[in-house]
Amino acid sequence: MEIQREKFELLTNTDYQNGIPNGYNLETKNNESPKRMKWKRGIEFLLSLIGYNVGLGNIWRFPYLCAKNGGAVFLIPYVIFMLVVAFPLTFMELTLGQFSGKSAYDVWDICPALRGVGVSMACVATLCCLYFNTILSWILYYLVHSFMSPLPWTTCGNTWNSDTCFVRHKIQDNSTMNRSYIIFNETHFNNETSTNFSYVNASVLDNSSSTLNTAPEEFWNNNLLVISSGLSDIGTLQWHLVLALLAAWVIIFLCIIKGVRSVGKVVYFTATAPYIILTIILIRAVTLPGALRGIEFYLIPDFSKLMDIQIWTESLLQLFFSMGMGWGAFITMASYNKFNNNVMRDTIVFCIIGEGTSFLAGFVVFSVLGYMSYETGLEVADIIRTGPGLAFITYPEALSQLPVPQLWAVLFFLMLLLMALDSMFVNVEVCVTTIVDLIPKSTDKTRMFITAVTCFVMFLITLIYATQAAIYIFQLVDWYFAAITLYLITILESIVIGWIYGADRYFADIEMMLGKRPPILLKYIWRFVNPVILVTILVFTLVKYKPPSYGDYHYPAYASVFGWILAIISSIPIPIWFVKEVFSRKGSIIQRIRDSFKPNERWGPSNDYNLTKNTPESPF
Repeated sequence: MEIQREKFELLTNTDYQNGIPNGYNLETKNNESPKRMKWKRGIEFLLSLIGYNVGLGNIWRFPYLCAKNGGAVFLIPYVIFMLVVAFPLTFMELTLGQFSGKSAYDVWDICPALRGVGVSMACVATLCCLYFNTILSWILYYLVHSFMSPLPWTTCGNTWNSDTCFVRHKIQDNSTMNRSYIIFNETHFNNETSTNFSYVNASVLDNSSSTLNTAPEEFWNNNLLVISSGLSDIGTLQWHLVLALLAAWVIIFLCIIKGVRSVGKVVYFTATAPYIILTIILIRAVTLPGALRGIEFYLIPDFSKLMDIQIWTESLLQLFFSMGMGWGAFITMASYNKFNNNVMRDTIVFCIIGEGTSFLAGFVVFSVLGYMSYETGLEVADIIRTGPGLAFITYPEALSQLPVPQLWAVLFFLMLLLMALDSMFVNVEVCVTTIVDLIPKSTDKTRMFITAVTCFVMFLITLIYATQAAIYIFQLVDWYFAAITLYLITILESIVIGWIYGADRYFADIEMMLGKRPPILLKYIWRFVNPVILVTILVFTLVKYKPPSYGDYHYPAYASVFGWILAIISSIPIPIWFVKEVFSRKGSIIQRIRDSFKPNERWGPSNDYNLTKNTPESPF
């Protein structure tokens, strides 16, 4: 059955006058307010994009990967994938959202057979919210303790410390000029403290690290996490973590309570303040003794690494986590744009500022690590960690070596807090918007209620991260939850736009918004380059995937089974919704399948504009 739709016809550049298609009414409908709320100003959308991009991965993952994979050489595959994968996919998702004014679920009116992709996006965003807010709660806990003097992770005389706790300090042996450590072993006897001092050469201590723990390590493991013996030992709820999680969810709720109206105001601070703090820390860091040692470790190129497929895989994976393609965030945020917003400009600015921040953050991180290397006598390679270890163990220990350590600790964790908030705003908004758009004639009160219920339900689920096995669960989820689905989503996006809906047809949609077509090169990237690269990397990732570990702890076999179930579960909606869509139609099975891949009557420009001309059917 032929689908009749009111839309627009394919136009060439000669059909335009002053950027507006001839014969089309692109004015807002008379006496009708747009149903969907909009960003008050374009800068709010751009700041939200930048805030979403500049997250914790810029601080604790990118610098580590850069140093691990040949220093500055890592930037070569990173920039290549930025140009041929990340930028095209980001522009595609942003234009999809802006053109249609729909959520990550409803936007698949463009290809109903793959509506499950929108559900998968919401699933990935939900999983991300559940574990990412755990990091936010940890940051809040450290931020509160950063106001204490002395900083609690700089001493060994606390109730959570063991007999093997030590604090690293530099001393100078006048005869040998070798840097060493003073180990503080403080034991409590009837409210009296006995302190034992022993001097250990750096190499000896390094070889004995399996039996000794630094004060920051013990604060992290014994005070914050109260860590259990393994994944099978869940332990009890830790009420300080429950309160931290509750505080984190309340902050998120208050910031997104009115959708983009409230988020648009908040991002003026949360998206810009981290840059101010990052600059302050950078200026101090590069002036520290030993800073150059860390920067050299960060940047000195090792061109032999370019032959290793691992560097290419990790650079692309980092772009997925850093920029956020396939999460539904770009579609959701852009759906609140005005129809003719210059989304090409926003995409370019977003990519340059966002990924430039990753590079800048490397100087901040490695300058301080170089200083710590200078102070302790350890090599930078022996100090650096990735993930939570860098943010909650190594960096706090390095900052504690500076004068007025409380100031630097507060600045550092405040910066992490703001970065985490921006990322959480968008991911929760993806979930809320998907639900709200499924409700006919939803109101502001409806949205507020759904936001409150969503945050409360997610808080209850995240209580699993307040147990003593939290870090093992966190590491397992982080390792697996997006291992397959993000690649699968972006592969299908490229196929739909490049082949099923048609790149030429989509170029006409973009032309209607922007007044001109994007570079023709994007057509071939969407049709050929993106699918080939993404499929190749997905296959390689599956073949080379290894089970996770946490420190010396190795996960049991059943953990990998659970991990792969977690990796696959967010992809399951894709075939389910395909079957559902096919069987909801009439005709032969072949006709049903063909029709399900055609845009339905609800696909078209956002309801900001009244467009009255018909468009040809999909070439599929």
